[in-house]
Amino acid sequence: MPFVSAAGPAEELIDQGIRRGLEGNYQDAIDHFSRAIRLTPRNADAFYNRGLARVSIGDLTGAIADYSMSISLDPRSSGAYNNRGFALAALGRYAEALADMSRAIALRPDMAQLYNNRGTIRMSIKAYALAIADFTRAIALDPLLAGAYNNRGLARNLSGQLQGAVADYREAVRIDPRYKVAWYNLGNAHISLGDAKEAVEDYSKVLVLDPGMLVARNNRAFARLSLGDYKGALEDLNLVISKSPQDAAGWYNRGVVRKLAGDRQGAIEDLRRAAAFGDSLAVEALREITSRDSMPP
Repeated sequence: MPFVSAAGPAEELIDQGIRRGLEGNYQDAIDHFSRAIRLTPRNADAFYNRGLARVSIGDLTGAIADYSMSISLDPRSSGAYNNRGFALAALGRYAEALADMSRAIALRPDMAQLYNNRGTIRMSIKAYALAIADFTRAIALDPLLAGAYNNRGLARNLSGQLQGAVADYREAVRIDPRYKVAWYNLGNAHISLGDAKEAVEDYSKVLVLDPGMLVARNNRAFARLSLGDYKGALEDLNLVISKSPQDAAGWYNRGVVRKLAGDRQGAIEDLRRAAAFGDSLAVEALREITSRDSMPP
């Protein structure tokens, strides 16, 4: 939920705090909201907004206390219940988080985003059927809510409904063609279905939107590899390594591709680099390759 303004004697301080928060000056925002609270101790909006700012600096316990005060002063604040629910979930307090989300929904049963939010928390506890029901309700209320399609796709994917997941991801990117996470999830689902060609196209769309998303480039490399496109796979992994040279996984993955492409020496060099970074899989792969040198003809 966004920052909200408030009426009353502390209005100017709250408005200034909101501006500081929108600028990213969260501690300054907290100071303004705290001053407003000292002037008007029963100002629900001041506590609500301070809770938002505290979340932004990672003070979840302080945020929960502020949202609780806001709720005690304004028991019909669906936003405060929603936000407290997310903060509780971030601390692993899922039962309390779900109770808050359900209270928010009871106050605003027509608000699609609240069902979407409760669904994400249900996914955290692997209650996939209930999460799917929440995302489905969100979609019924707002058929253009791309995030709900993406989230339902994730829940369906995790519960083994791969075809349904693909349909949901496709709808998400139809609504929002720049939704890179949905494109990425679609690529992963196509990999799970054994459709590497479609996966390459999906990851390519991600990389047009975000060329620096290395996990998509890494996954495209292995999709290309499964299609026999060693050159394309190596191009992707070369870039992964250049952007993240301290990551053992990149060296290991390129070593595997080089081995399959017949570049034994290149594979050994890459696997040695990965092993030097502590990759146990690289150590095993190196042992397998180099043991052949000592085998009798």
